Amino acid sequence: MTDFDEVALSAARDDLLNSARTVLMSAAGEDRDLPEMGVTPMVRHEGAFYIYPSHLSAHVRAMLSAGKAAFLVIEDEASAQNIWARRRMKFDADILEIDRENEKFQPVCDAFATAHGPTMALIRDFTDFHLLKLQPTGGVMVLGFAKAYRLEGPGLRVTSHLRSS
Repeated sequence: MTDFDEVALSAARDDLLNSARTVLMSAAGEDRDLPEMGVTPMVRHEGAFYIYPSHLSAHVRAMLSAGKAAFLVIEDEASAQNIWARRRMKFDADILEIDRENEKFQPVCDAFATAHGPTMALIRDFTDFHLLKLQPTGGVMVLGFAKAYRLEGPGLRVTSHLRSS
């Protein structure tokens, strides 16, 4: 891959996203100076990102209140070539709640069940859980030392190589 090969970088982005089963999330805490953080399973369905977290968790309440959050997808430690340079992608996203009556609700829940197993059948009808669509606004992808790239828009398009701090 040359310094900036958009096709190869887009493929690397897609590989990282396709290998991710969970996403770390952070949102401004309502009663704290520090952010609330958590982790939840994620699926991609029809090109969009979805999570299905419970509002009983402080980070989910903070995210729902703010209508946005920061997310991190990161390479598994066990498969990383170098623990200091794990492949990762941080992105900011607006949050859109998908109502249980929406035609997308059942197919996306089915996608969760396919990707993550039978627990979805148990929690699908729990009313403290919310189906949330993540609408990325931009972020950064790191593929190793000196290999950081700006991501923009809902498709997380790779737009530039970051060369300075």
